[in-house]
Amino acid sequence: MFMQTKDTKQKIKEVALRLFNRDGFVNVRLQHISDVCGMSLGNIGYHYRTKSDMLYALFSDFVVEQKQLLAEFRILPLFEDFNRFLISNFALQQRYVFFYKDALDLTRLYEVVSKQYLEHLQWQELQLQGMLVFNQARGALRDLEDETHLVKMSSLLVWASESWISRQALTRGEEFDRVNYLEMIWFLLRPYFTELGKEEFENRVLISTP
Repeated sequence: MFMQTKDTKQKIKEVALRLFNRDGFVNVRLQHISDVCGMSLGNIGYHYRTKSDMLYALFSDFVVEQKQLLAEFRILPLFEDFNRFLISNFALQQRYVFFYKDALDLTRLYEVVSKQYLEHLQWQELQLQGMLVFNQARGALRDLEDETHLVKMSSLLVWASESWISRQALTRGEEFDRVNYLEMIWFLLRPYFTELGKEEFENRVLISTP
């Protein structure tokens, strides 16, 4: 019975995620999710009382998955490892694309999501500060002017990554354009490459590979 309940909750989440991504969070009703799942509203409500509960569950999953990606990258944050993280993070954003498209509305409407997302952004910035310091120390990036510059650079990298999908939606750009996504983020770091950094980037970082 436990496994059945657990599997049912996962099925509901997956269906909700698919519909949110396709139609937008505000346009999906519990009845839509119920119809696709082939379950009654009462059965849906047993697992998730409201659509907001589904949002909280999905957002929690997203944060856990993204933290795992950053934790793996943090072990050895060379340029090629950072690029692999960006590729994996891009795929993760595509999986939860509804959140990025509806981020402004969701963070306005749901204080819990707003608070958790802000904390998560700040956590990401700290991880990227560590990446910048590591690559400065090994001579791949030239030293940033001071700690304030370091903080601003990490914030800018996170902002560029996290705002990609909403920017593409606003400009009607191709949201699945991974090459453009990677080039934009590396563009921010290129001015800080040392000769070692340039050589490593040219020889070991592959942006256009599928």
